[in-house]
Amino acid sequence: MTLVRGEDYAVGVAMETTPNTFVAATDYVRMREPATIQPVVEKVDIKETRATGVSSKGQEITMTKVEGEIPLNLRFRSIGYFLKSLLGTLTSATEAGETIVYRHSLLLNTAVVQPSLSLSMARGSFTHKKVTGAVVSKMSLSFPVDDVINGNVTIKAQGEATNSNFTAAYASTDHLAPHQTVTLKIAADVAGLSSATAIDVTDMKIELDRGTREKLSISSATPIGMVAKLLSISGSFTMDKDDDTYRDLALANTVKALQIQVKNTAQTIGVAAKPELTIVLPNVTFTTSEKRPLDDTITEEVSFVANYDDTAAKAISMSLVNEKTSY
Repeated sequence: MTLVRGEDYAVGVAMETTPNTFVAATDYVRMREPATIQPVVEKVDIKETRATGVSSKGQEITMTKVEGEIPLNLRFRSIGYFLKSLLGTLTSATEAGETIVYRHSLLLNTAVVQPSLSLSMARGSFTHKKVTGAVVSKMSLSFPVDDVINGNVTIKAQGEATNSNFTAAYASTDHLAPHQTVTLKIAADVAGLSSATAIDVTDMKIELDRGTREKLSISSATPIGMVAKLLSISGSFTMDKDDDTYRDLALANTVKALQIQVKNTAQTIGVAAKPELTIVLPNVTFTTSEKRPLDDTITEEVSFVANYDDTAAKAISMSLVNEKTSY
């Protein structure tokens, strides 16, 4: 009997040059739990007018697809693959004053076809698998006060095949993001974010969802591609309530700019740079709710939705600073 611990599972990732054509992993992801990515088989019951007294005369496969989730800790190198697949546009440039540090700028590409990934699925002593044509359908990030920053990446892919054994190799430059490295700022507009005061919150999360679906054909039992729908961006943060600022913003439906910056100032890369992920939403609106315990302070959960901003001509922008040249 062969038994395998979950820690023996590993996922390597690489950007595909040609969609659905396998590329060997260029980085491996440090997962919080084993990824759930696996084939999903959809079947239909065959029902026919025969006097058998049984409801089904058999089953036929209608579609075989690959999907699942990768739970991970936020690390500043490997996260770039998933952000590029999710948003679509990533440009890289050497960071000012540095030679081995790069700033990657990310924007939403409105095309319905997202950049695809190859996944190298190491499975201990079980048969190893390669997954092709993978795209990120959804990503969530959580910023708890009692844990490192972590998230979940939802994957949809075209196919899975057997492969010779993969050997996981983790980059030492894939630095971690503790919760104390995050700051949240809100201002009247994007220009005001740099001088805005960081807000003290006890919990925060953000979710980016492309609603990606399989592109199907009656001539194939497997997807022939993936189609991205419209990006939705939402999130929330919780704080000890000290005034009605956010309640008033919600009631008036006031538009604000919001920035989430994760910058590990304890980790130097290159000459003097720090690993960094910055998310800027130029147009957000709010809703609020209170928790009112008898024996503790009133807390407020502020939920936000990011909208397209005509002035900025976008709904979201990101920048990622690390030691990887490009994706």
